[in-house]
Amino acid sequence: MATANTKILKVAIVGAGPGGLAAAILLSRLPFVELSVFEQARELREVGAGISINQNTWRLLQVLGAADSLEEFSKRGDGSVIDVEQRNGLTGELLGRKYQSVDPNTPARSRIERYKLQQALLSRVSPDLIQLRKRLRTIDDSGDDTFLEFEDSSRTGPFHLVVGADGLRSAVRQHAFPDHKIAYTGKVAYRVLIPQEKVAHIPNIPQGSCFWHTPSTHVYTNPLDNGLFEIATRATESEEHGNKVSWGQVVPKSQVVKHYQEYCDTIREVIDAPDEWLEFAMFGGPKLETVISGGRIVLIGDASHPLSGAFGSGAAFAFEDAFTLSSALEYTWNRKLSVAKALEIFDSIRGPHYEKLFAVLDTMAANAKTAAISAKDDSNHRVEQTVSKNWKANETAWIYEHNIVQVWREWVTLNDLKELDLNAGKPTAVKEGSREAFSLPAVPIAA
Repeated sequence: MATANTKILKVAIVGAGPGGLAAAILLSRLPFVELSVFEQARELREVGAGISINQNTWRLLQVLGAADSLEEFSKRGDGSVIDVEQRNGLTGELLGRKYQSVDPNTPARSRIERYKLQQALLSRVSPDLIQLRKRLRTIDDSGDDTFLEFEDSSRTGPFHLVVGADGLRSAVRQHAFPDHKIAYTGKVAYRVLIPQEKVAHIPNIPQGSCFWHTPSTHVYTNPLDNGLFEIATRATESEEHGNKVSWGQVVPKSQVVKHYQEYCDTIREVIDAPDEWLEFAMFGGPKLETVISGGRIVLIGDASHPLSGAFGSGAAFAFEDAFTLSSALEYTWNRKLSVAKALEIFDSIRGPHYEKLFAVLDTMAANAKTAAISAKDDSNHRVEQTVSKNWKANETAWIYEHNIVQVWREWVTLNDLKELDLNAGKPTAVKEGSREAFSLPAVPIAA
């Protein structure tokens, strides 16, 4: 167990996805951390299609030192470039359009292949840190020290801190919170990347990101910068089907096209273009009241809050978690406070943010139900209502613009002011909440 007298903090990260790699980059910069990363896969590879790089993601890629590797995909909006469109999938009618940021200093949202993001992160991690083929079986934290036990019968440790970055089906979460269960949502995601030539003959395809909506589903289309075309959608499948589908299973087009016959001609042709797709059964679960356990286990990313792919920003959430964790650990270490205190700080900052995310999901579900009740016989009206309430109002912009670096700075300021108040009376030279009163202590902007 780590105490104020511990000279080296031994940290284990379980999982080498975006969150685990981000945590590895940040924690390896802390001179007092001895780090190990364990990944169950035989090789590090990304399964899927594209991934959105929003403002919050770009900001943290800069902190991670990985932004330079993706600079070719970084765009500065001038207000004239369409960011995303919302269309009626039944008719093709344009329902809403958002333009890219006009701030020349802020990268606009981009869409890239998942493996390119993974490679950018891996370029900042020493290969010696990552051990592959390490599927976690259990955690032994019954004594003062914590050990990891794997399916290959190996046992390693001791560790002062275990970071669960092992995704939706987290073994770390199962150990720390055995009563928390995830379940099949009844939805299956279909994703694919194909050459743009395969859809070039199809009329009325927007030259940017577009969501095509029906009352109960949507299809996402997007031409990527490297000559590929991305298609992603979800469909309702039986519980038995969901239980059988592995993550990223190849399926023929016949499995997919049957779900989208009600769509307009443009989308039916788009869906028919790929010869095969990747299929993903979607699982989710309730919000955890806390993501820390015993003062030495913490969950980040999908392991901490299984949102079932909502908001298309899982990597960004994981980056924000990793940044907050590393910042809290350095803050407490420099003040000779415990790891448990660092985890409490982490939880106090990230918990309320996830509460807001789950509240948005509840609102979206309520909006969809209201639209279905109020317009049972008018599918077009139901589509318009759902898009208007969930998309046009732009009520989710705060998610993608969230500045966790500034959130951390403000927390440090307020906490230091409270300490001054307790120890020496109220300060008069610094106004509470001032952003000029300190510098960010945790992580340099570039490696």
